[in-house]
Amino acid sequence: MDLDRGEVIGVLKARLGNGRDGGLAISVVQLLMDASSSMYVWQRLLRELQKVLSQLGAFRDVAVQYLHDGPDGTPAVSRHFYPGVAPLRSADQLTDPTGRLVTVLVSDCAGPLWRSGAAHRLAYLLLRHAPVAVLQPLPQRLWARTRLPASFGALVRGQGPTSSAPLHFLPDAGAAGYGPGREEQRRAGAAPVPVLLPAPPALGAWARLLTGTGAGPVEAAVGWVRADQAAAAPARPCGPLSPTQLVSRFRATASPGAGQLAVYLAAAPLFLPVMQLVQRTMLPDSGPAELSEVLLGGLLRRREREPGGDGRWYEFAEGVHDELLASLGRDEALLVLKHYSEYVEQRFGKGGPNFPALAIAQLSVGGQAPGAAPAAPDDAAGAGPARPAQPFAEVAARILERFMPDTPAQCVSLAREEAPRSLAVRRAALLIERFEADGLVQSLVDAVQLLRRAAAQQRALAQGVDPELWSDLAQDLLRLWRLRGGADLLREAQDAAQTTASYSGSVRACTVLARVLHAAAGDRGAAGDPRAALDLLRRADREFTAVCATVGLAPGEALAVTLDRVRVLEEQWRLGGDNGLLEESVGMLEAFADAWPASLPQPSGLSLARGRALLRLGRRGPRPRARPHLRPAGRDLAGPRARRARSRGRDGRGARPGRARRGGRAAGRRGGAGAGRRAGGRGAGAGPGPAAARGGPGP
Repeated sequence: MDLDRGEVIGVLKARLGNGRDGGLAISVVQLLMDASSSMYVWQRLLRELQKVLSQLGAFRDVAVQYLHDGPDGTPAVSRHFYPGVAPLRSADQLTDPTGRLVTVLVSDCAGPLWRSGAAHRLAYLLLRHAPVAVLQPLPQRLWARTRLPASFGALVRGQGPTSSAPLHFLPDAGAAGYGPGREEQRRAGAAPVPVLLPAPPALGAWARLLTGTGAGPVEAAVGWVRADQAAAAPARPCGPLSPTQLVSRFRATASPGAGQLAVYLAAAPLFLPVMQLVQRTMLPDSGPAELSEVLLGGLLRRREREPGGDGRWYEFAEGVHDELLASLGRDEALLVLKHYSEYVEQRFGKGGPNFPALAIAQLSVGGQAPGAAPAAPDDAAGAGPARPAQPFAEVAARILERFMPDTPAQCVSLAREEAPRSLAVRRAALLIERFEADGLVQSLVDAVQLLRRAAAQQRALAQGVDPELWSDLAQDLLRLWRLRGGADLLREAQDAAQTTASYSGSVRACTVLARVLHAAAGDRGAAGDPRAALDLLRRADREFTAVCATVGLAPGEALAVTLDRVRVLEEQWRLGGDNGLLEESVGMLEAFADAWPASLPQPSGLSLARGRALLRLGRRGPRPRARPHLRPAGRDLAGPRARRARSRGRDGRGARPGRARRGGRAAGRRGGAGAGRRAGGRGAGAGPGPAAARGGPGP
């Protein structure tokens, strides 16, 4: 709801004058905005009101403050909507015994301070010293749902100075009031506070009360506040409502715009800035009132505030999301995804997978959406899903699951009588090549669906286990989880990996199982279960150890598995604090570097991994023991190119003394304890398979 600034200024000037003919020229208007989460949508209204009152010239100053629910549940004020940005002060500072302060409390009267009664008690305290009004931005038909229901009638100012004269309420016998009558409230010791709509007639009537001009009563709505206001009684238990009942009850009282907005929001993350963006783009003729109806209509609940969060996240009540999605069309879902995909890109940039944009591409007829970042291929370096912000990806994934058919878009089918298992594997491999080339996630989804059906057919016909099929399924499920997240995908990947590993025990099966276990460990750690995460990491370590001990691995494959195992050891160290795991990592990397073929350039990732491990070991170890690790760590982190440059500078030639020194160290090491014992002596696989690294196929 936007104020018509010119009309409001004209009405208020007619009532208040220009400040030369009354005592209001020395008054201060205090705009006090309730900083509950649902009031986030009304900040523009506050700015408009501040401009209107400042341009009147009838007040010495127009101050803006924000009312917060303090840490101890009492009201507190600050200069910012978010409590962590500006210091909080006691709300007792809002009173002014001189009576020159006029307070306008801007609130929908639905936040925690109103539910606890603290806002009522504060308003009563302020009324004792100076005029107070509540500016209620919600439509009148919604006031009955708030914690300050209104009575309708007229207000008359009593005898005494204008700033401190009491207000007397005269109920309108013909009006349907939402609150109790005057006599009931008077006997309870309550005081009336004007409740205003942000509209010229209501503001003009309020101005007439301020000045005391005219002898007659002023039409008004009032709420009742008490000095001992109790907290709202809990709702009477009447049994939980079903999702259908919740949505039906909301639609029975909501405006048409609010009802449609709730449907659109089912396809968006319930983050207030994103909700406003969806409303502006999908319903440009609506305003904050419709969004407030959705926020207060019983369909949503605030998420528990995370440390450092600002309370702007909401979630649907159980089952409501699916109920609203039933009314959402595919084209509408595509538009909503498009708009908040742009928000994700602006907020997180194009450095990571923009899953909403990828979802648009899959729901569209054509290819990848403009501006969408390509999906990242399977990366063994990360155990967790590469998502800019998990809730955005989760919503996009749910929209895909609802609107994307189960059959692949490319019409790749697996008929029971026509397709042997090897055909499904080959077709899935082609889809994965397409996914890695263009980043279109639908190709990855199709490959997973194809392999799922082949695996289900295999089980149904009791045809045994095809290790290649189940390994591909586990690997592709892991890829999809890294983009979409979801416990079900990860659990399915783990089942497929364990199936193929238990059947074949091949290098690839063990490697896939180890990577899935590593990812599952990261997921359990993020969920706050370090014990389960440590157990999964140890299982992944055993699988990687077995693979590292295999003779005949190609150098590139041996390097990838070695670096995977180093990451697993480092994560075990983070959870358990065992420095021996870091020492094992260093020894394994040194042994691998010594055994790397002299004809091949040594990978930079190997030196970086060793440098990081040495640096961690140097920081964590006791001081005398830590120093020897720090200089090698610095050399390794500097990179091979920098080390070669320093070596050429020292001997004045293009020779590579670093290679000779490393060879000398390796020879000395082999003449001593041996590479396996140098790596920490923790059983098979402590070294990276030097025989394999030297090249040549295995037997």
